[in-house]
Amino acid sequence: MPNVALIAGPLVDLASAASALADALGLQVVSAGNVFRRHVQQKTPLGEEANGHMRAGQLVTDELMVRAVAGALADVDGGWVLYGFPRKIRQAELLTRGGHVPDTVIELVLTDDQLHLAIQRRVERRMELDPQVAVRRRQLLRTYANAQENHQAQIEPLRAYYRARGLLRTVSGFGDFEDVAARMIPIASQGQCGP
Repeated sequence: MPNVALIAGPLVDLASAASALADALGLQVVSAGNVFRRHVQQKTPLGEEANGHMRAGQLVTDELMVRAVAGALADVDGGWVLYGFPRKIRQAELLTRGGHVPDTVIELVLTDDQLHLAIQRRVERRMELDPQVAVRRRQLLRTYANAQENHQAQIEPLRAYYRARGLLRTVSGFGDFEDVAARMIPIASQGQCGP
Protein backbone atom coordinates (compact mmCIF):
# COMPACT_ATOMS: atom_id res chain seq x y z
CA MET A 1 0.00 0.00 0.00
CA PRO A 2 1.30 3.46 -0.82
CA ASN A 3 2.46 6.06 1.67
CA VAL A 4 1.52 9.55 0.52
CA ALA A 5 2.32 13.01 1.90
CA LEU A 6 0.06 15.90 0.88
CA ILE A 7 1.15 19.52 0.88
CA ALA A 8 -0.81 22.61 -0.13
CA GLY A 9 -1.30 26.28 0.53
CA PRO A 10 -3.61 27.64 3.21
CA LEU A 11 -6.66 27.86 0.92
CA VAL A 12 -6.82 24.18 -0.05
CA ASP A 13 -8.89 21.79 2.08
CA LEU A 14 -6.18 19.21 2.77
CA ALA A 15 -8.15 17.37 5.46
CA SER A 16 -11.08 16.52 3.19
CA ALA A 17 -8.82 15.63 0.26
CA ALA A 18 -6.71 13.38 2.50
CA SER A 19 -9.79 11.60 3.85
CA ALA A 20 -11.25 11.06 0.38
CA LEU A 21 -7.94 9.70 -0.94
CA ALA A 22 -7.50 7.43 2.09
CA ASP A 23 -11.06 6.08 1.75
CA ALA A 24 -10.55 5.35 -1.95
CA LEU A 25 -7.27 3.45 -1.44
CA GLY A 26 -7.84 1.92 1.99
CA LEU A 27 -5.16 4.05 3.66
CA GLN A 28 -5.04 5.61 7.11
CA VAL A 29 -5.07 9.40 7.46
CA VAL A 30 -2.41 10.90 9.72
CA SER A 31 -2.87 14.57 10.54
CA ALA A 32 0.26 16.04 12.08
CA GLY A 33 -1.79 18.68 13.89
CA ASN A 34 -4.19 16.13 15.36
CA VAL A 35 -1.35 13.84 16.45
CA PHE A 36 0.40 16.68 18.20
CA ARG A 37 -2.78 18.00 19.88
CA ARG A 38 -3.57 14.50 21.13
CA HIS A 39 -0.15 14.27 22.81
CA VAL A 40 -0.67 17.64 24.48
CA GLN A 41 -4.26 16.89 25.60
CA GLN A 42 -3.35 13.44 26.94
CA LYS A 43 -0.31 14.88 28.70
CA THR A 44 2.01 12.22 27.34
CA PRO A 45 5.73 12.76 28.02
CA LEU A 46 6.05 14.13 24.50
CA GLY A 47 3.05 16.41 25.05
CA GLU A 48 4.45 17.67 28.34
CA GLU A 49 7.79 18.42 26.70
CA ALA A 50 5.98 20.35 23.97
CA ASN A 51 3.94 22.22 26.58
CA GLY A 52 7.16 23.27 28.28
CA HIS A 53 8.37 24.89 25.06
CA MET A 54 5.02 26.60 24.48
CA ARG A 55 4.76 27.91 28.06
CA ALA A 56 8.25 29.37 27.67
CA GLY A 57 7.09 31.15 24.52
CA GLN A 58 9.30 28.97 22.31
CA LEU A 59 8.51 27.10 19.14
CA VAL A 60 8.25 23.34 19.47
CA THR A 61 11.40 21.83 17.98
CA ASP A 62 11.38 19.97 14.68
CA GLU A 63 12.82 16.93 16.47
CA LEU A 64 9.89 16.82 18.88
CA MET A 65 7.32 17.28 16.11
CA VAL A 66 8.93 14.53 14.04
CA ARG A 67 8.95 12.17 17.02
CA ALA A 68 5.18 12.67 17.37
CA VAL A 69 4.46 12.17 13.67
CA ALA A 70 6.91 9.25 13.30
CA GLY A 71 5.25 7.52 16.24
CA ALA A 72 1.84 7.86 14.60
CA LEU A 73 3.15 6.59 11.24
CA ALA A 74 4.82 3.62 12.92
CA ASP A 75 1.43 2.64 14.38
CA VAL A 76 -0.22 2.50 10.95
CA ASP A 77 -0.93 -0.99 9.67
CA GLY A 78 -0.75 -0.57 5.91
CA GLY A 79 -0.35 2.63 3.91
CA TRP A 80 -0.91 6.18 5.07
CA VAL A 81 -1.83 9.66 3.89
CA LEU A 82 0.06 12.27 5.88
CA TYR A 83 -1.04 15.88 5.63
CA GLY A 84 0.08 19.10 7.26
CA PHE A 85 3.62 17.78 7.61
CA PRO A 86 6.46 18.12 6.79
CA ARG A 87 6.54 21.85 6.25
CA LYS A 88 10.27 22.29 5.84
CA ILE A 89 13.34 20.36 4.76
CA ARG A 90 14.62 19.69 8.29
CA GLN A 91 11.37 17.92 9.16
CA ALA A 92 11.49 15.90 5.92
CA GLU A 93 15.09 14.88 6.62
CA LEU A 94 14.26 13.78 10.15
CA LEU A 95 11.29 11.74 8.91
CA THR A 96 13.50 10.11 6.29
CA ARG A 97 16.14 9.23 8.88
CA GLY A 98 13.40 7.62 10.93
CA GLY A 99 12.41 5.44 7.98
CA HIS A 100 9.20 7.27 7.11
CA VAL A 101 9.71 8.23 3.48
CA PRO A 102 6.56 8.78 1.42
CA ASP A 103 6.30 6.93 -1.87
CA THR A 104 4.81 10.08 -3.35
CA VAL A 105 4.46 13.70 -2.26
CA ILE A 106 1.46 15.36 -3.88
CA GLU A 107 1.17 19.12 -3.85
CA LEU A 108 -2.33 20.46 -4.41
CA VAL A 109 -1.98 23.68 -6.39
CA LEU A 110 -4.27 26.46 -7.58
CA THR A 111 -3.93 28.66 -10.66
CA ASP A 112 -3.94 32.42 -10.05
CA ASP A 113 -7.62 32.63 -11.09
CA GLN A 114 -8.55 29.69 -8.84
CA LEU A 115 -6.60 31.24 -5.97
CA HIS A 116 -8.42 34.55 -6.42
CA LEU A 117 -11.77 32.72 -6.43
CA ALA A 118 -10.81 30.67 -3.34
CA ILE A 119 -9.87 33.86 -1.47
CA GLN A 120 -13.18 35.49 -2.45
CA ARG A 121 -15.13 32.43 -1.27
CA ARG A 122 -13.24 32.27 2.03
CA VAL A 123 -13.96 35.93 2.77
CA GLU A 124 -17.64 35.55 1.79
CA ARG A 125 -17.93 32.55 4.13
CA ARG A 126 -16.43 34.59 6.96
CA MET A 127 -18.90 37.41 6.23
CA GLU A 128 -21.84 34.97 6.33
CA LEU A 129 -20.75 33.72 9.74
CA ASP A 130 -20.08 37.21 11.07
CA PRO A 131 -21.66 40.13 9.17
CA GLN A 132 -19.40 42.58 11.04
CA VAL A 133 -16.49 41.13 9.10
CA ALA A 134 -17.82 42.94 6.01
CA VAL A 135 -16.19 46.19 7.13
CA ARG A 136 -12.81 44.41 7.03
CA ARG A 137 -13.39 42.76 3.64
CA ARG A 138 -10.45 44.37 1.84
CA GLN A 139 -8.14 43.70 4.75
CA LEU A 140 -9.16 40.02 4.80
CA LEU A 141 -8.62 39.70 1.05
CA ARG A 142 -5.09 41.07 1.53
CA THR A 143 -4.47 38.82 4.56
CA TYR A 144 -5.38 35.65 2.65
CA ALA A 145 -3.36 36.72 -0.39
CA ASN A 146 -0.35 37.44 1.84
CA ALA A 147 -0.72 34.08 3.59
CA GLN A 148 -0.60 32.35 0.20
CA GLU A 149 2.47 34.35 -0.88
CA ASN A 150 4.26 33.51 2.38
CA HIS A 151 3.38 29.85 1.94
CA GLN A 152 4.86 29.83 -1.57
CA ALA A 153 8.15 31.27 -0.31
CA GLN A 154 8.34 28.87 2.63
CA ILE A 155 7.36 25.72 0.72
CA GLU A 156 9.74 26.09 -2.26
CA PRO A 157 12.77 24.52 -0.49
CA LEU A 158 10.62 21.53 0.53
CA ARG A 159 9.35 21.21 -3.04
CA ALA A 160 12.94 21.23 -4.30
CA TYR A 161 13.92 18.59 -1.72
CA TYR A 162 11.22 16.16 -2.85
CA ARG A 163 11.57 17.07 -6.54
CA ALA A 164 15.29 16.16 -6.39
CA ARG A 165 14.30 12.73 -5.06
CA GLY A 166 11.73 12.19 -7.81
CA LEU A 167 8.84 12.11 -5.34
CA LEU A 168 6.98 15.38 -6.00
CA ARG A 169 3.83 15.44 -8.14
CA THR A 170 1.36 18.29 -8.55
CA VAL A 171 -2.40 18.07 -8.86
CA SER A 172 -5.04 20.76 -9.11
CA GLY A 173 -6.48 21.40 -5.67
CA PHE A 174 -9.50 23.20 -7.12
CA GLY A 175 -13.01 21.81 -6.80
CA ASP A 176 -14.74 19.61 -4.28
CA PHE A 177 -12.66 17.09 -2.36
CA GLU A 178 -14.02 14.08 -4.30
CA ASP A 179 -12.79 15.62 -7.57
CA VAL A 180 -9.43 16.45 -6.02
CA ALA A 181 -9.12 12.90 -4.64
CA ALA A 182 -10.03 11.42 -8.04
CA ARG A 183 -7.08 13.31 -9.57
CA MET A 184 -4.74 12.04 -6.83
CA ILE A 185 -5.74 8.35 -6.88
CA PRO A 186 -3.78 7.29 -10.00
CA ILE A 187 -0.69 9.20 -8.84
CA ALA A 188 -0.82 7.76 -5.32
CA SER A 189 -1.39 4.26 -6.69
CA GLN A 190 1.64 4.52 -8.98
CA GLY A 191 3.77 5.93 -6.15
CA GLN A 192 4.17 2.57 -4.46
CA CYS A 193 5.94 1.35 -7.59
CA GLY A 194 8.37 4.28 -7.50
CA PRO A 195 8.40 7.53 -9.46
